[in-house]
Amino acid sequence: LTTLTFETEEEALEIANGVDYGLTGYVWTQDITRAMRFTDKLEAGMIWVNSENVRHLPTPFGGVKASGIGRDGGDWSFEFYMEQKHIGFAIGEHSIPRLGA
Repeated sequence: LTTLTFETEEEALEIANGVDYGLTGYVWTQDITRAMRFTDKLEAGMIWVNSENVRHLPTPFGGVKASGIGRDGGDWSFEFYMEQKHIGFAIGEHSIPRLGA
């Protein structure tokens, strides 16, 4: 465990985001407004506020920067192994407008 000191919230964010990794982050504060503001700017795939590493398994797992290649867990697991495609079918007779005419 490493402890770093900081003077301002901006400095803490700069320290936290100034690394190549971003799997998880933890924020400890009694100020919910600060927690919302800080976690919005924190570059991490999973963030806990006033909590340890407890994760509901269907929620997404994964990091950012050099800590991840997407999300896994729950529905996100399927998307990792699939390629989405859109296919549109026109049913019945209809006119097709000429482009540029």
